[in-house]
Amino acid sequence: MFSRISNAGLVALVAGGALAGCGAEPSGAPQGSDVDCAIGPGADYSTACTLEQAADEGGAFFLIHHPDGGFRRVKYDAATGDLAAMDGADTLQDRSLNPGKVREFAIGEDRYLIPAEMLVSAPE
Repeated sequence: MFSRISNAGLVALVAGGALAGCGAEPSGAPQGSDVDCAIGPGADYSTACTLEQAADEGGAFFLIHHPDGGFRRVKYDAATGDLAAMDGADTLQDRSLNPGKVREFAIGEDRYLIPAEMLVSAPE
């Protein structure tokens, strides 16, 4: 009997809109520019990621937000043009053929295409 009452109460809450915020877009949606990424093995590139520029006491870096809520932090060295993954065990593999125009790189099984001018405009 208790479970029927509990279930009925849960249904009433959901129907009454108490959980209406679950489907709403989060207020903390990433701010930045849309960039091409291929998240996961065998994925095709799409403009599904967001590049957010940031800085801390260590200098400029980027957050690349994935559509599933995941993200990667990438350090950009303006003096050398080098990119490096900031977190995790995966290293960044630069695959750029023309680093002056588009930077192509992979971190683990995720791949990214970032226009070079977005990297140069990083905050200091």
